[in-house]
Amino acid sequence: MSKKSRSPLKVALVGGSGKMGREIRSIAQDCGCEVVSQLREASDWKAQNVKDVDVVVDFSSSQGLRAAIEWCTKHHKPLVSGSTGLDKRDRAGLEKAGNQIPLLYSGNMSLGIAVLNSMIKTLGAVEDWDFQIEEVHHRHKKDKPSGTALLLQENLIRAVGRKVPDPQSLRGGGVPGIHTVWAMGQDEVLVLQHTAFNRQVFARGALRAARWLFDKDEPGLYDLTDLYQVNSKEP
Repeated sequence: MSKKSRSPLKVALVGGSGKMGREIRSIAQDCGCEVVSQLREASDWKAQNVKDVDVVVDFSSSQGLRAAIEWCTKHHKPLVSGSTGLDKRDRAGLEKAGNQIPLLYSGNMSLGIAVLNSMIKTLGAVEDWDFQIEEVHHRHKKDKPSGTALLLQENLIRAVGRKVPDPQSLRGGGVPGIHTVWAMGQDEVLVLQHTAFNRQVFARGALRAARWLFDKDEPGLYDLTDLYQVNSKEP
């Protein structure tokens, strides 16, 4: 049976008690997935039945991600992670794991952010302009700036070939996420903005990524531009 025909996809969820975890559990069935287990402590991983899992989806913390990577590389299971607040050690761990298993990481799982990242690449045409990234999130978001803002920042620096100011962050209310890229010339201004109206968009993106990654036989470190093939068409 082709991997692509596997339904429902059996998902082990790391961080299932969090806001994103609850969103994933609420829509899993609609996305052709089944959350077969929720993992938190080390003992949860030790008791996990490998045969019950097709893909691991992680929305937890750096510690949760490290445990997920260790289990997935040991048992050769694909991993989708949207955990933010990662440090250099965690990013090095992602790179290393990508040499052993199919792994998709993104600080933001929405299609719109994937497209926005693609659009940022065109800003190299106005590299002498001034740039600023702003991000707004709900009052409970711990990492500041957000993982999405850092992702946009990395791509912006790569596009314009120089350092740009650090992202500006605002926390308040229940805002799921607003990310704005300002490109400011002497006589004109270009503004690129993405607004998420709810967390469901990220949950759907993560589960779509899980189904896509399940079909990958070779190890690799992927992001959403690979999934949506944003850059697949020549201009």
